[in-house]
Formats: sequence, C-alpha cells, structure tokens
Amino acid sequence: MAKPKKQITAAPKDIGEALDQIEQPKMNWKVLGLIGLALAVIWVIAGILQPNIGYVGFIVAGVLTLIALGFLVWVWRLTRKSADIAAILKGATDKESRLAALEQLRARQTPGGKDALNAIAQAQLVAQENPGEAIAILEAIDLKKAPAMVQDDVRANLAMFYLMQGRARDARELADEIRLDRQPQARAKAMYAAVVAESFARTGNADEARKLIETYDPSDKEFGQVSGMLLRAQVYTFTATKKRGRARAAMEQLLEVDPNMVAAFVQKGQRPELTRLAKQVLAGAGALPKPKMRMR
Repeated sequence: MAKPKKQITAAPKDIGEALDQIEQPKMNWKVLGLIGLALAVIWVIAGILQPNIGYVGFIVAGVLTLIALGFLVWVWRLTRKSADIAAILKGATDKESRLAALEQLRARQTPGGKDALNAIAQAQLVAQENPGEAIAILEAIDLKKAPAMVQDDVRANLAMFYLMQGRARDARELADEIRLDRQPQARAKAMYAAVVAESFARTGNADEARKLIETYDPSDKEFGQVSGMLLRAQVYTFTATKKRGRARAAMEQLLEVDPNMVAAFVQKGQRPELTRLAKQVLAGAGALPKPKMRMR
C-alpha cells in the first residue's frame, strides 16, 4: 500500500498554530525565594551585630531590601506585559486576526525603540508574509535601551530571520552574543540553541554546533513547535560534520514535523548536498513537487 503524499505548500506551516503554542511567561519563584532568603539572612546578621555596630546594619539591610523590592516590581511588570502580549498573539489564528493583533500591538507601541517585547511580537506576526519587514522591525530596536533579559529574545528572533534569508554571517554575529543560561523557559532556550547551532554550523564552527545541538532532544514534547527548528539545525550541523546518515535521519524526522521546512532546502541558494538530500527524502515520501510545465 502506497504511503499518502505529504502536503507541500509554498509557505511554512501556518503561523497561527505556532503562535497558539507560545509559552506564557512566568515568575521564577525559585529565584525569588533565594532573594527572600538572602534578605532574611542579612536582617538576622544585622540583628546579631547590633550591639557592636548599632543601627548601621539595619540601615544597610533596609536599603538592600528596598533595592530588591524595586527589582521585583520591575520583573513583575515585565512579566505582566509579556503575558498580555502573548495573549494577543495566541488569538492571531488567521490572516484577519493577525492584522487585528498587529493593530493592537502598534497601538501599544511606545516611541524610542524601548518596547522590544512589542516589536518582537509584531515581527512574528508579519514574518510569514513579509520576512523583510520582520527583519526591519527587529533591526530598529535599540538593544541598549531594551531590558537585559529581553535582549537575547531580540537577537534570537532576528538571527532566525537572517538564517531563513540566507544571511548566516549576520546571524552568527548575533548568535555569539546569545547566552542560553539567561533564559529560564525550556521552549525559548531550545529556540536559542537551534538558532545558535545553525549559525555555528553554517559559518565554520560545526564542532561547537554539534556539542550544543546534541544536548536537545527534538522529540521532547515540551519544546512544541521549536522541534522543527532543532531538527533543521541538526540537518545543517550533521551535514557540516560529514555525518550524512544522521543528517538524513534528522531531515526525515523534519519531514514528519513540517514538510515545508524540508521543501525549503530545495529552493535556490542552498548547498548542493542539502538540496540533493532534501529531494531524496521528499521523493521517498512521495512528496517531491512536480515541476510546472510552461506553455508557450
């Protein structure tokens, strides 16, 4: 019995499905607990030393507590803002709702390039139909004015769009600045890893790419839609390290996740060995698009 053909379209998998899987930002209660514990210890020490140093210890403890509270309020506001934006994106399930979501985000946008979270969301909404506009939105962000914990989100998303446009060198410059240890959310960290590994593999650092990408299992359900990006990074990494069998296995898995990501390897500008491999995998699944005949 013949295998059913995979559905291949010109565009990537509908962005509505990807946006529906957006990970809601959460407060890192473990870190907050450690901060609270540290403050408690400082107050205890201030009490113990009070007979010797007077109220100086309490003054220091009070100042540190106020600084910590200010930081917590800032993190809480940032988390709430992230949650509000994520809620807008999750409602963008088709072209009409994407346009409505885009208008909502633009209405909330603050001037001066400071609202990096809003800009990232706008770029994700326009990327499917106009990758160039998505890149322009992210390039306009002033990273120096963006919160430190958001800067890597900007870098990862912009690097991803660069990679999709064949600008691996530009992506590599951003990837070198990304720190995975600053990202507490598993899905976002996996996305960072995929972007960094692919950037490395396509710019002459395949061994480092392999070390990184092998620590992430694309079949982990926690990664959701990011599994396709991890498999794509594996294809580039294992091709660059001459592990053709593993590259083929990764591409066959990618075909199951998103056939259109495999079809993208057949497009003009890809390395010949990747194009050949993609054609073989697509043909094996009965999914290789037939060339269109031109009528004179």
